[in-house]
Amino acid sequence: MQGKRGPKKKPYIHKIAETTVKWKKRKDGEPMMIGYARVSMNDQSNQRQIDSLVEYGVAPEDIFQDKQSGKTMDRPAWQACFRDLQKDDWLVIYSLDRLGRNLRDLLDIEQQLYEKGIKLKVICQPIDTSNAGGRHFFHMLASQAQWEREWNWERTMHGLSKARDRGSIGGQPSPFSDKEIRAALRKAKTVSGAAKILKCAKVTIHRRMKEWEAAKEAAA
Repeated sequence: MQGKRGPKKKPYIHKIAETTVKWKKRKDGEPMMIGYARVSMNDQSNQRQIDSLVEYGVAPEDIFQDKQSGKTMDRPAWQACFRDLQKDDWLVIYSLDRLGRNLRDLLDIEQQLYEKGIKLKVICQPIDTSNAGGRHFFHMLASQAQWEREWNWERTMHGLSKARDRGSIGGQPSPFSDKEIRAALRKAKTVSGAAKILKCAKVTIHRRMKEWEAAKEAAA
């Protein structure tokens, strides 16, 4: 008997990045630059990242784009980007957290790039791993990014908890737990249906969903 199959991964389809910034063609002898941009959700825009990468010198057709959380490295565009990188290329990103949010993942990526002969340039932070000092600074900022991620998560959760206790989110504190609301949504498939199951107003469901989205974004 075959085991249960998981969801199929979406294939990566490379698209030329759209930008209003004019790209300056590389001079002979200049290294190949590959760009990587990421946002956490589909409704977020990565335009600022794209424009910055092109302005730095990355051709629009050489920019890989993901719309996925940074909590995992199993991202289609990143995997395609890493495969495309060759020795002596430069990987250019807008900021360190666009590459990853987990310290272990960031250190692993840096080591893999180093072993492959790839140099990393981070536009918003003075990171340039073409030398030992740059690699050392990368490790320092990676640790800082991990700390900031955990700190932001704790502040977000604390703030939401306090706001709910005060009744600032959703008027009066909701009598329904997250588990109950999620179960109703799974059963009904719609907010209206879940509200009928719980015998509450639709706004109660919408407000709790906004809290979940805020927490998810803080962790991404």
